[in-house]
Parts: sequence; structure tokens; C-alpha cells
Amino acid sequence: MKMTPKERILAAMRMEDVDYLPCSIYFNLNLELDGYNLSDWRDAVRLQMDLGADPMVSLRIGNKHHPEVKTRVWVEEVAGEENSILFKEYQTPAGALRMGVHYIEEDWPGGKDISWADHSASNMFEPLIKSPDDVDAFEYIWAPPPRDALDSASERCEEIHAFAREKELPVCGYAGAGLATFMFTMGAQNAIMFAIDHPEAFKRLAEIDSRTNIERIRLSAEAGVDIVKRFGGYEQTNFYNPSIFREVVIPLLKAEVAAAHDAGILIFYRVVTGMEPLLDDIASVGFDCIEGGEPHLSNCSLDMWHDAFDG
Repeated sequence: MKMTPKERILAAMRMEDVDYLPCSIYFNLNLELDGYNLSDWRDAVRLQMDLGADPMVSLRIGNKHHPEVKTRVWVEEVAGEENSILFKEYQTPAGALRMGVHYIEEDWPGGKDISWADHSASNMFEPLIKSPDDVDAFEYIWAPPPRDALDSASERCEEIHAFAREKELPVCGYAGAGLATFMFTMGAQNAIMFAIDHPEAFKRLAEIDSRTNIERIRLSAEAGVDIVKRFGGYEQTNFYNPSIFREVVIPLLKAEVAAAHDAGILIFYRVVTGMEPLLDDIASVGFDCIEGGEPHLSNCSLDMWHDAFDG
């Protein structure tokens, strides 16, 4: 019997029989293709369907700062710097935090603001978290999303679910980014050195992030998602040593997987590189699916994946 993309993907992730193996493609937003605008989620879905693949529709529950947090953003010329610097300051009850990025207006995504993403990490001028004294303030900035986050997203949720029902597609939420959160807010070098120099403070940062992830998972389930994606692309040995993954990350991942399963939804883990020494550790967490490993750059063949993730 022919299955819908939703039935096929969910059955495969539950290790049930499928009519054929599903293929769900990730498109980078920088991809340009005639006839498609891949910054529009509907067009990204349309491209997958035109290719005969099995798309998922994304539904993200966003974060909100603690209500007492105030922000301001400004651009400043800094002596010795070729480009302007875009700063963002967060005033919290536990003190102020500030980050800055190298800024070229016409090349900067998202307007005159700093989002926590790859482009922030690669243009880092001043990290958000500079010392263990900043952890209390970060907890106000990265608070778990409140219950009313669902109310503010209700119109978008209805639109996405209607589209998914029409096309018979699964809805995929977002669990969080794990240690990548600190690369996005500190830059890779600063995040790595902070983990080495201040291990207890770094562990507490990871715990703050995971609490936010768990609440986002719960709200995503309430919003009706079928699956959540947990990004883990920058928390393995491409940046950190194995002991950090084993001692800091794994207990938090297990709690996030348990939260998803308790809520009745599936959860998958996205890796990129650096997972080769950690395959058995990743397999022990309990994810329903592992996505995205790069076999060549990680010296980690798909045969090794089959051996580590069998079942």
C-alpha cells in the first residue's frame, strides 16, 4: 500500500515497515534555483515534492527574554577596525551583557539586529559571555519560552498545520542547538576556551540551555508537531574534547529525549562532523534518528554508522 510522506517518515523513524525508504532533503537558505525562492518554506516544500522527496514542514516555537530584560542595539565605529561594529546590549536584573559583531549593512541578514546564528559566530567581535560572572545574567536572557508563546504563534501554527494536512506531510519542531548556542553568542574560540578555563560555569550554561530546550519541546508537542529536531552540529569533537560531550552533554540530551518521548513525539539529532569518537555515546542517548553526518570530513563511513546505530 502506498504511504503518504507523513506515514512514511514516521514509520521509518519508529523502525516500522515502509513502502520505500523516505528521503527528506535539507536545503541551505543560500541555495538559488530558478523557479524557487528557498527562503519561503512553501517553495522549499514544493521543490522537495517536485523532486519526489518526502518533505517535513517546520514549526518553531521562539524564545522570549525574561520580562525584565531590556535590549538596545547600535552601530559604532571602533578604532583599528575596517568595518563598523554592531552591538547589542541586554540589561537584566543580574547585570548587563553585551556582544558585538563585524557589520556590513548590505551583507547582514535580519536587519540591524544580532540573531544567534552562524553569521554571528563567524563575525564575532565581542562575546556575549566573558566570564563566569555573566552566567546569572545569561539565565535571564535565555529563559524557557513561556506558555503564552503558543498563543502568539497560534495563527502561524494553524497555517502550517492546514498546509501539512493538505499535503499529507509531518510537522517538525525545533528542540534547540545545545552547545552551538555558545558558539553563536561567543564565537568558536571564545566558547572553547571558556569550556576549558571555567568548566563549572560552562556546565551551568549548558544546563540553562537544556532547560530552555525541554520547555520548547513540551510546547512544540502542545502545538501539534510530530517530530522535533535537536541540532548538535557543533558540540562534538570538531570543537570540544570527548569528556565534555560525555560529562556535560549526554545527561542533558537524555533529559531532552525523555521530554520528547513523554510528550508523545519523536526526536532526531543533527550532527555534521566530529562524531567519529562518539558514535557509541550518541547511540546510547535514545534518539529516534541521527541525521546529517559528513562521512569524508569526519573519517566516519556510513558502514561505521550502521554498526554504531543498528536498531
